[in-house]
Amino acid sequence: MTTSAIKLYDLLIDQGVDRDKARDAIDEILTKEEARLALATKEDLHRQTRWIAGMLVGQIAIITGIIALFF
Repeated sequence: MTTSAIKLYDLLIDQGVDRDKARDAIDEILTKEEARLALATKEDLHRQTRWIAGMLVGQIAIITGIIALFF
């Protein structure tokens, strides 16, 4: 457990929460490293949006080429 998790655990115990329940609650909290690996950032979403837009332009170009070829 990190220092902040230990402090939160102690706080829960002081407030009368059962030790097992407090331990389970602390185990469910994401650490900064886990959050960095698991959650998407604005930069991730921006990169994905640009990739999707590029794919859309490519699909339009291919479909336009196929239509021009047959008509």
